[in-house]
Amino acid sequence: MVQFIHAADLHLDSPFIGLKSLPPFLWEQIYQSTFKSLEKIVDLAIDKQVDFVCLAGDIYDSDDRSVKAQAYLRNELIRLESAEIPVFICHGNHDYIENTGLHLTMPKNVTIFNEEVETHWLTTKKNERIAITSFSYPKRWVRERMIESYPKREETADYHIGMLHGSVDGVESEHGTYAPFTLTELKNKNYDYWALGHIHKRQILSENPLVIYSGNTQGRSSKELNSKGCEWIQLTAEAKTHQFYSTATIQWEKVQLSLKGIERLGDVYQTIQEFIQTKKNNKQSLFIELRLTDSESLALNVRKKINSGELLEAVQQVSETDDVIIWVHRIVLEKETVGNNQFSFMTKEWQEAINLVAEESWFNEATNFLFEEGQIEDYVDSRDQRYRELIITEAKERIIQQLGIEGSEKNEN
Repeated sequence: MVQFIHAADLHLDSPFIGLKSLPPFLWEQIYQSTFKSLEKIVDLAIDKQVDFVCLAGDIYDSDDRSVKAQAYLRNELIRLESAEIPVFICHGNHDYIENTGLHLTMPKNVTIFNEEVETHWLTTKKNERIAITSFSYPKRWVRERMIESYPKREETADYHIGMLHGSVDGVESEHGTYAPFTLTELKNKNYDYWALGHIHKRQILSENPLVIYSGNTQGRSSKELNSKGCEWIQLTAEAKTHQFYSTATIQWEKVQLSLKGIERLGDVYQTIQEFIQTKKNNKQSLFIELRLTDSESLALNVRKKINSGELLEAVQQVSETDDVIIWVHRIVLEKETVGNNQFSFMTKEWQEAINLVAEESWFNEATNFLFEEGQIEDYVDSRDQRYRELIITEAKERIIQQLGIEGSEKNEN
């Protein structure tokens, strides 16, 4: 049996640019989170006494690797060296191998793949021969199908592992196309395991053979939700197993919270505080987008307090002495559907008002004062149908935003 850790997309030293307005102590926690995730990976590898570790690209967030990030990685790899655990690294589109004169020397237990596809060999303590094939990006964009250069499975290997930082054809991704490949191409190599990197959402593309995107090790924005971590892989002649381990210090979540039957602002605040305390009990620091549902009982002035951001400011009272941080970074009052709530009586009147305003004579009468006083005539050529439709649409959107309601599909104009 052979066992190893597969991790990718650590993005050490991520700048977290959009979060610099956080309270200083909280900013420091999120900034250090990518480094802490690396520590957890190393802790897991030592605890499991694995045969080796695979890091499948984008270990650093930038090709201009900070000395701090390199030193941090080096120190953690030395811990693995002390535990006699080899490490195999390929670099990706973020940390491609350029400016090597600025790179720190890594310990002797580390193998870094070059820009050409190559295979390195490892003999485990149980005398199992492992072949590991990969390459590192020489530049940010590698649009060539590098998979074509990967050899077929080595017949003399007990296990053959492929590491590939790239995008699989057919997978929706905002990361663009890098070193593209298909699942069929991977399977045709007859490897025992494919350790993939580049896509930040964990995905199991195949169980036989095992083909896994481990995802990134620490979510860096509200787009990267829920658990982030690495894979613990065990391979035998009879079976292949994988187990996910969370390494994220801070986890991003999007959560719905019901306000059913709640009318007063104080009760909304109390409900959120109770929700936060429940989350704290899970011992996982969270950055949460809170989506408030079932808000039909809320008074209009309460809605305004929520939509203006006042409630959010009140909720964002956290202490740097807290062991577990629950930071609500956004509160959204989800829109209730007209026709299914207390605003249903407005449906007929709402539509009649829209129809009335859309009439040319009524619209012109309502807006004459703007033109008579010369307030907008320099900016508008005429009050034609297109202009009326634009103004009505904008007015509807503002009313909906203030009331927190929207028309059902049946009643929408």
